[in-house]
Amino acid sequence: MPLTYSACSHSKSIHCAIAHSSELNQIEGWLSVLTNTYAKHPSNGLAKVIAYYLKRIIKHDDFTAFANQPCHYFSMLKFWQEQIQ
Repeated sequence: MPLTYSACSHSKSIHCAIAHSSELNQIEGWLSVLTNTYAKHPSNGLAKVIAYYLKRIIKHDDFTAFANQPCHYFSMLKFWQEQIQ
């Protein structure tokens, strides 16, 4: 998966897949900033932070209620975990 897909498309997928939950929207915002920053300045530490926030979304109480396509989150998490290794 090319970096431009991971950084740009993932942030758009996150925005579309989660409905309205203020905490989830806040995490989405952070992920958007983090993935855009990673696209310009890739680092292992930043990939870890992105994976952390994806885990927070997946473990969130509202995740199953609001996620239209939960498999996208698991795919994104796998991608970012691979970037860490």
